[in-house]
Amino acid sequence: MAIQNTLSDTSRIPKAPWNALWLRIGGLLVLVIAAVLVLISFLNYSNYRKTYIETNLTRYLVLAKDVRQGIVSGLNIGLHPSEDLYLLPALTEMARRYDGIRYIGVLDDNGRPISQGNFPALPPPAWKGKINATSADAYWQASDAETYQIGLPFVNNFNLKAGAVVIGYDRKGIDRAIDDMMRKLCIDAAKIMVLLTVLTLTGVYLLTRKFSVELAQVGATLASMFHSAEPPFVADHMLGEDMARNINEFTAMSHRVVREIARLEQELAPAPDAGVSGAEGKA
Repeated sequence: MAIQNTLSDTSRIPKAPWNALWLRIGGLLVLVIAAVLVLISFLNYSNYRKTYIETNLTRYLVLAKDVRQGIVSGLNIGLHPSEDLYLLPALTEMARRYDGIRYIGVLDDNGRPISQGNFPALPPPAWKGKINATSADAYWQASDAETYQIGLPFVNNFNLKAGAVVIGYDRKGIDRAIDDMMRKLCIDAAKIMVLLTVLTLTGVYLLTRKFSVELAQVGATLASMFHSAEPPFVADHMLGEDMARNINEFTAMSHRVVREIARLEQELAPAPDAGVSGAEGKA
């Protein structure tokens, strides 16, 4: 093994540029963290939105079932909804107690409503079509810019559809709560992103600082290989013993090849006076 000329003088080593290794690695990790954070925030938002809408739906569906139970009880004794004197006051009280209800009504078997609030002005055949299109053990849903609507059919003693309970509840309040949650998630995600970016870049810089210096020293060693009389070698502690040994073996072999190529070029090059002598002899 040739005598090792260890480059331990770091003053001759160029400083790492701004786009150094730690910044590239840190930037890549920050992008990965940002993608994961955006995905998590989106999933949380989607889950919250779905859960919040379903919770409100369940709440008003329970109210509709309570109204339906009272109507079915009246049908069992032959009392038609239009004949129930307590039905409209009960609907009015329910709409008063629950702020989210925009309207509540009961449709008879012909689609005529007994309602409270700003009940949709659909013709009886349209309501009849909604009732017929919905099975007795299910409900329909509809919405517009301001209201969510649910409709719950009920059956008579002969297990035939005899009408439906319809509740419309406020959509803007629900959408407002969902938007507030989205803004909160965005603000929290931005704060977390800033914190993780600082921690990631700082951690990567501290972890790769020594490695970057050693890598720059190795690069300077390889760059000076072609101008040295003897092959320069890196110290064993740089980049690990095995890596340093492999670099030194490559440097020694490359140095020999370069020197051999230079020697062959000198041997094959014609002597300066050879051309002149040949020209004079020919003359």
